[in-house]
Amino acid sequence: MCGLIGAIAGCAGSGEPPAVPGEGDAPTRRDTTIVHEPCDIESETAAKGDANGDGRPDVITVKAAGKPVCQWLDLNFDQVGDVWAYFTSDGSVRRRETDFDRDGRVDELTTFERGLMVARQRATTLAGRLDTWQYFERGVLTRGERDSNGDGIIDQWWEYPKPGSLCAIVHSDTNDDGRPDPGATVDLCASDDARDADLAQPETPMFDAPLTESTADVATPAPPVQAPTGSPVGKSTDDGTTDTEGAAQ
Repeated sequence: MCGLIGAIAGCAGSGEPPAVPGEGDAPTRRDTTIVHEPCDIESETAAKGDANGDGRPDVITVKAAGKPVCQWLDLNFDQVGDVWAYFTSDGSVRRRETDFDRDGRVDELTTFERGLMVARQRATTLAGRLDTWQYFERGVLTRGERDSNGDGIIDQWWEYPKPGSLCAIVHSDTNDDGRPDPGATVDLCASDDARDADLAQPETPMFDAPLTESTADVATPAPPVQAPTGSPVGKSTDDGTTDTEGAAQ
């Protein structure tokens, strides 16, 4: 297993190391606010499509100068938006917002460059704020950060040594100094069988261009990959309990 020192300095064969603060570095703070980018689906340029024939719009595409700017999708026909997509001038997706739990609030923000995922921010609890940040290279997940107790300070650093696999090595801050602690590194796929398993492929956009009425009925949201929901080392949570799940990505 790549130890804590190796994780900071870089491990042979593990690619880029995670952005882990070193001795003397300030804690890493992240903005946990979920910001919804406007998409004026009531504008005069909004084209509405009814995919299931119930007389209500399921796909609304907002255009500017004849080109799609953003799109609203109701994938389960309850008239509540499930996905908002935003496009570049050439029609490729640049941002996607997704509500996975059907509560009308965005749970995931994803950004793209040239059609490939580069970053993803997630709210994995019911607190209504971001707690997980993931980073991609060429569409492949390479590292992640997590705020496990909701204070806006990163206290877990996730690295993925095998490209295309979700097997993670997690470094944790157990004494609240904003830096990983010796002995607090956990390999969630320690066995050879688990490490060799090809658990994930490079991620692609749910759609890489605006959907039309004829294609919207077959579009379904990509099932969320299980996000880390706790600390592998039993870090105290903000409600006074101890979280020991440490679920893998």
